[in-house]
This record gives sequence, C-alpha cells and structure tokens, in this order.
Amino acid sequence: MKTEMLEKALTHIASEIDLKAEFTGRTNTGPEGAGTQLIFGLDGKEIVRRAEVRSEVRAHQLQQLNELQQTEGPIILVAARLSPAIKKMLSDNGIDWLEESGNIRLKDGDKLIWIDRKGPPKASGNPAKNRAFTKTGLKVVFLFLYDESWLNRTYRDIAEAAGVALGTIKQVLDGLRMHGYLLQINKKNIRLKNRSKLLDQWISAYTNELKPKIITGNYSFINRETELNWKSLPLSSDTVWGGEPAADLIIQNLKPASFILYSKAVRSELIKKLKLVPNPKGNVELRVPYWTVESENPATAPLLAVYTDLMESGDPRNIESAGRLYA
Repeated sequence: MKTEMLEKALTHIASEIDLKAEFTGRTNTGPEGAGTQLIFGLDGKEIVRRAEVRSEVRAHQLQQLNELQQTEGPIILVAARLSPAIKKMLSDNGIDWLEESGNIRLKDGDKLIWIDRKGPPKASGNPAKNRAFTKTGLKVVFLFLYDESWLNRTYRDIAEAAGVALGTIKQVLDGLRMHGYLLQINKKNIRLKNRSKLLDQWISAYTNELKPKIITGNYSFINRETELNWKSLPLSSDTVWGGEPAADLIIQNLKPASFILYSKAVRSELIKKLKLVPNPKGNVELRVPYWTVESENPATAPLLAVYTDLMESGDPRNIESAGRLYA
C-alpha cells in the first residue's frame, strides 16, 4: 500500500513539473516505506531524501519526525493527504512533504519547490460521515476514553454523562465499530480495542472539529507580576486550568508560556477576577469545558483533557510532558 502511494505521488509530480523522481530499495529493516530513499533530479543535481511514508499524520508526531531528521539526515514525509495545519508545521520545522496527489514541498539550499493546489482524489459515492468524530460524537468518545466502563451503561446514562442527545449514542458506537475500536466480549459487554490509535484519532478530530467551537477568546494578564503568580489566582469551582499550567500543577516540571482556562463562569466576571485584558494575540485562551466528568484535580481539567491540550499543541516541550502525564 505504501509503495503504491509512493508510485502515485511520483507519477503525479512528473506530470506537473520537470522534476525527475525515483525511489530506491529500503536501506534498513522495518515497516514498508521505512528507510526508502527518494532521489529527485533538478537542474542536473540529485536531491536525496529518506522517505517516511505514513498512512496518517498527527500534530503530536512532529517531535518524532524532528528527531528522525536530526539522526538520519533530511527526510520527506509522504502521505495520502496532509491538512494545511500539518503542512505549515512541517514546513516551519524544515521538514519536506509529499502528497499522493503530487503536492510537494522540497527545499534544498536556496531552491524551493512548492506545489499545493491539487485536491485529493474524489471518492466515489457519498459515504456518511462517521458520527464518532463529529463535534458531538467526540464528547462521547472522550467519556469512553476517560473510563471505558461507560461503554456498558445504558444509552440514556451515557447521553446524560456526555451531555449529548440520546440518539447520538448508537451513532457513535456504530462509528467506533466501523473503525475497529470496539471488542465484543459477550452479549452484554464490550471494551475498547486499539486504544492508543483511538486516542490519536480523538486528538486529531478534537483539533479540527471540537476545539474551534469551544474557544471564547484570547487575553493577556494585566501585568507580568500577575502572570508570574498565576498559581495564586482565585479559581471558582466552575473554572479550571488546562494545557501547560495544568501540567505544571500535576507533574510540576513545566513553566507555562501559554495558558488555557476552561470555564463556565460569566466572562466579564471571570476576566475581572483573574486580572485579564482582551488581546487577540494574548497567551491566555478561554475555553468552554466539553466534559461533565469529575476531574482528578480540582484546579485542573481531567487528565485526558490536559494530555490532549499538550499533544495537539505540537510543541516538543509539551509533548514530552504529555508523555510523563500519560505514564
């Protein structure tokens, strides 16, 4: 499958510009595509890249790709399709990329090849959207990842706990089955399967589907002293820290550079109480909580939500802390 993806990508490049490209055999053992070299011919010069072929690419995998490029030399990430956000993150970090459609970013010295106008191949038919990874479905999936015993509760109990309509539950369960995330133990009991992969997909879908809907604004602390003493700010029971400050409170090794606050409080009262001022580029982001479960720490979002915040940020420092949190 990955070799086929490479062949299609290189064929589509050749039809677009005068860039000769071929791939050689694997230079080491491992998954198909690992260690494969791509050789691009441009103006009589060969540009060699190690190809990392991935079926799916998540923001939190950036650190792994950065480390690979540092240890193995220049790489090019090859995928069926990459989101605009992922392309930007890769490019900002000096990592070349190639899509099956022939879109490419390839930089060598002062030469830059950038094609990004071809859309993905059109799918036949009109398949229904998987309801497990919509804005509403993600709240239910969060509940299952938080505590999979919820899988064996009544639909009504699950709907009330996740804060969604009753009809959503069957759609989400059907979607999870379709992706191979549920294991039927017996007639009455099911469990999660491929949990790590599901968590990855949850983070990716959360970033695109749910997160944009819960952000209510960006702010700055009124002064530097307030920012440095953020731990002493009075939080009400309906307001908790997420992201970096939450991680610092839990594992105590991450000095926050950016702040996430989840709150149901009246915004005008909240910003006055926490000494915040509106700022579109501020490092304090207010969000509406998307969970109803009780957090393990009264001052922070649930661990799963904090882990998600850290991983989807794409910041290597945060990803390292997320690993400690996960452990």
